[in-house]
Amino acid sequence: MARLPQEVQQRKPWYREPGPWLVALGPACVVVGSLFCVYLAFSRQDDLVTQNYYQAGLTVNQRMHEDEKAKALGLDGRLSIDVAKGQVTLTLDNPKNQSLPPVLQLDLAHPTQEKLDQHVVLSKTDGAGYIANIEPTKASRWHVTIQNEELWRMEGEWDAHNGNVVHIQPAAPAAAPADR
Repeated sequence: MARLPQEVQQRKPWYREPGPWLVALGPACVVVGSLFCVYLAFSRQDDLVTQNYYQAGLTVNQRMHEDEKAKALGLDGRLSIDVAKGQVTLTLDNPKNQSLPPVLQLDLAHPTQEKLDQHVVLSKTDGAGYIANIEPTKASRWHVTIQNEELWRMEGEWDAHNGNVVHIQPAAPAAAPADR
Protein backbone atom coordinates (compact mmCIF):
# COMPACT_ATOMS: atom_id res chain seq x y z
CA MET A 1 0.00 0.00 0.00
CA ALA A 2 1.34 3.39 -0.94
CA ARG A 3 1.80 5.94 1.78
CA LEU A 4 0.17 9.34 1.34
CA PRO A 5 2.25 12.40 2.07
CA GLN A 6 1.80 13.72 5.59
CA GLU A 7 0.01 16.95 4.49
CA VAL A 8 -2.67 14.97 2.66
CA GLN A 9 -3.26 12.80 5.70
CA GLN A 10 -3.74 15.86 7.98
CA ARG A 11 -6.09 17.76 5.64
CA LYS A 12 -9.28 18.85 7.40
CA PRO A 13 -12.77 18.69 5.92
CA TRP A 14 -13.77 21.84 3.93
CA TYR A 15 -16.14 23.13 6.62
CA ARG A 16 -13.28 23.22 9.14
CA GLU A 17 -11.18 25.49 6.92
CA PRO A 18 -11.52 29.30 7.36
CA GLY A 19 -11.34 30.10 3.61
CA PRO A 20 -14.82 28.97 2.52
CA TRP A 21 -16.42 30.71 5.52
CA LEU A 22 -14.67 33.99 4.75
CA VAL A 23 -15.88 33.78 1.15
CA ALA A 24 -19.47 33.09 2.26
CA LEU A 25 -19.44 35.87 4.88
CA GLY A 26 -19.82 38.71 2.32
CA PRO A 27 -22.97 37.40 0.61
CA ALA A 28 -24.46 36.42 3.98
CA CYS A 29 -24.05 40.00 5.25
CA VAL A 30 -25.72 41.32 2.09
CA VAL A 31 -28.69 38.98 2.53
CA VAL A 32 -29.16 39.93 6.20
CA GLY A 33 -28.85 43.65 5.40
CA SER A 34 -31.36 43.36 2.56
CA LEU A 35 -33.88 41.59 4.78
CA PHE A 36 -33.47 44.32 7.41
CA CYS A 37 -34.08 47.03 4.78
CA VAL A 38 -37.22 45.24 3.59
CA TYR A 39 -38.44 45.08 7.19
CA LEU A 40 -37.85 48.83 7.66
CA ALA A 41 -39.60 49.67 4.39
CA PHE A 42 -42.78 47.77 5.23
CA SER A 43 -43.00 48.35 8.99
CA ARG A 44 -43.07 52.18 8.98
CA GLN A 45 -45.36 54.72 7.40
CA ASP A 46 -43.74 57.34 5.19
CA ASP A 47 -44.55 60.65 6.92
CA LEU A 48 -43.00 62.76 4.17
CA VAL A 49 -45.75 61.92 1.70
CA THR A 50 -49.13 63.52 2.31
CA GLN A 51 -52.07 61.20 1.97
CA ASN A 52 -54.21 63.79 0.24
CA TYR A 53 -51.80 65.51 -2.14
CA TYR A 54 -54.59 66.83 -4.39
CA GLN A 55 -56.27 68.73 -1.55
CA ALA A 56 -52.88 70.07 -0.40
CA GLY A 57 -52.27 71.37 -3.92
CA LEU A 58 -55.59 73.20 -3.97
CA THR A 59 -54.70 75.16 -0.82
CA VAL A 60 -51.57 76.72 -2.34
CA ASN A 61 -53.42 79.76 -3.72
CA GLN A 62 -55.21 80.30 -0.40
CA ARG A 63 -51.87 80.24 1.44
CA MET A 64 -50.39 82.76 -0.97
CA HIS A 65 -53.28 85.17 -0.27
CA GLU A 66 -52.79 84.73 3.49
CA ASP A 67 -49.06 85.50 3.12
CA GLU A 68 -49.82 88.62 1.05
CA LYS A 69 -52.32 89.84 3.66
CA ALA A 70 -49.75 89.51 6.48
CA LYS A 71 -47.18 91.32 4.37
CA ALA A 72 -49.66 94.13 3.61
CA LEU A 73 -50.33 94.52 7.35
CA GLY A 74 -46.57 94.73 7.97
CA LEU A 75 -46.67 91.94 10.54
CA ASP A 76 -43.68 89.97 11.72
CA GLY A 77 -42.54 88.74 15.09
CA ARG A 78 -40.26 86.76 17.35
CA LEU A 79 -41.24 83.38 18.72
CA SER A 80 -39.39 82.00 21.75
CA ILE A 81 -39.57 78.25 22.24
CA ASP A 82 -38.55 76.67 25.52
CA VAL A 83 -38.82 72.93 24.88
CA ALA A 84 -37.72 71.94 28.40
CA LYS A 85 -40.44 74.03 30.10
CA GLY A 86 -42.96 73.43 27.34
CA GLN A 87 -43.70 77.10 26.78
CA VAL A 88 -43.93 79.29 23.69
CA THR A 89 -44.11 83.09 23.67
CA LEU A 90 -44.77 85.26 20.63
CA THR A 91 -44.16 88.98 20.32
CA LEU A 92 -45.63 90.54 17.18
CA ASP A 93 -44.33 93.69 15.55
CA ASN A 94 -47.44 95.57 14.51
CA PRO A 95 -46.30 98.83 12.84
CA LYS A 96 -49.78 99.75 11.57
CA ASN A 97 -51.36 99.20 15.01
CA GLN A 98 -53.91 96.73 13.68
CA SER A 99 -56.27 95.18 16.17
CA LEU A 100 -54.86 91.77 16.95
CA PRO A 101 -57.08 88.72 17.56
CA PRO A 102 -57.38 87.22 21.05
CA VAL A 103 -56.03 83.85 19.84
CA LEU A 104 -53.73 82.61 17.07
CA GLN A 105 -53.10 79.12 15.73
CA LEU A 106 -49.51 77.86 16.10
CA ASP A 107 -48.42 74.83 14.07
CA LEU A 108 -45.07 73.21 14.81
CA ALA A 109 -44.35 70.73 12.02
CA HIS A 110 -41.36 68.40 12.25
CA PRO A 111 -39.60 67.92 8.88
CA THR A 112 -39.63 64.12 8.93
CA GLN A 113 -41.66 62.77 11.86
CA GLU A 114 -45.34 63.63 11.89
CA LYS A 115 -45.75 62.26 15.43
CA LEU A 116 -43.62 65.17 16.71
CA ASP A 117 -45.95 67.80 15.18
CA GLN A 118 -47.83 70.04 17.58
CA HIS A 119 -50.85 72.29 17.00
CA VAL A 120 -51.62 74.74 19.82
CA VAL A 121 -53.57 77.94 20.38
CA LEU A 122 -51.65 81.07 21.36
CA SER A 123 -53.56 83.28 23.80
CA LYS A 124 -53.06 87.03 23.90
CA THR A 125 -51.35 88.33 27.04
CA ASP A 126 -50.57 92.03 26.70
CA GLY A 127 -50.33 94.39 23.74
CA ALA A 128 -48.83 92.27 20.99
CA GLY A 129 -47.77 89.31 23.16
CA TYR A 130 -49.06 85.75 23.02
CA ILE A 131 -48.30 82.64 25.06
CA ALA A 132 -49.03 78.91 24.88
CA ASN A 133 -47.94 75.64 26.43
CA ILE A 134 -46.53 72.84 24.28
CA GLU A 135 -45.76 69.22 25.03
CA PRO A 136 -42.14 68.74 26.12
CA THR A 137 -40.30 66.99 23.32
CA LYS A 138 -36.87 66.00 22.11
CA ALA A 139 -37.49 67.60 18.71
CA SER A 140 -34.70 69.92 17.66
CA ARG A 141 -36.20 71.32 14.48
CA TRP A 142 -39.65 72.53 13.43
CA HIS A 143 -41.27 74.44 10.62
CA VAL A 144 -43.32 77.09 12.44
CA THR A 145 -46.58 78.54 11.09
CA ILE A 146 -48.73 81.14 12.85
CA GLN A 147 -52.11 82.00 11.40
CA ASN A 148 -55.18 84.01 12.22
CA GLU A 149 -58.22 81.94 11.24
CA GLU A 150 -57.26 81.87 7.55
CA LEU A 151 -56.98 85.69 7.33
CA TRP A 152 -53.19 85.90 7.40
CA ARG A 153 -50.25 83.67 8.22
CA MET A 154 -46.51 83.86 8.90
CA GLU A 155 -43.75 81.26 8.91
CA GLY A 156 -40.31 80.52 10.27
CA GLU A 157 -37.84 77.70 10.92
CA TRP A 158 -36.78 76.72 14.43
CA ASP A 159 -33.51 74.89 14.92
CA ALA A 160 -32.40 74.20 18.49
CA HIS A 161 -28.76 74.57 17.48
CA ASN A 162 -29.36 78.21 16.51
CA GLY A 163 -31.06 79.21 19.77
CA ASN A 164 -34.60 79.39 21.06
CA VAL A 165 -35.79 82.48 19.16
CA VAL A 166 -37.38 82.25 15.70
CA HIS A 167 -38.02 85.21 13.43
CA ILE A 168 -41.56 84.84 12.09
CA GLN A 169 -42.53 86.65 8.90
CA PRO A 170 -44.83 86.30 5.90
CA ALA A 171 -43.56 83.74 3.42
CA ALA A 172 -41.73 85.08 0.41
CA PRO A 173 -43.81 84.87 -2.75
CA ALA A 174 -43.00 81.87 -4.91
CA ALA A 175 -41.08 82.70 -8.05
CA ALA A 176 -42.98 82.31 -11.28
CA PRO A 177 -41.58 79.74 -13.69
CA ALA A 178 -39.30 81.26 -16.30
CA ASP A 179 -40.62 81.51 -19.84
CA ARG A 180 -38.74 79.43 -22.35
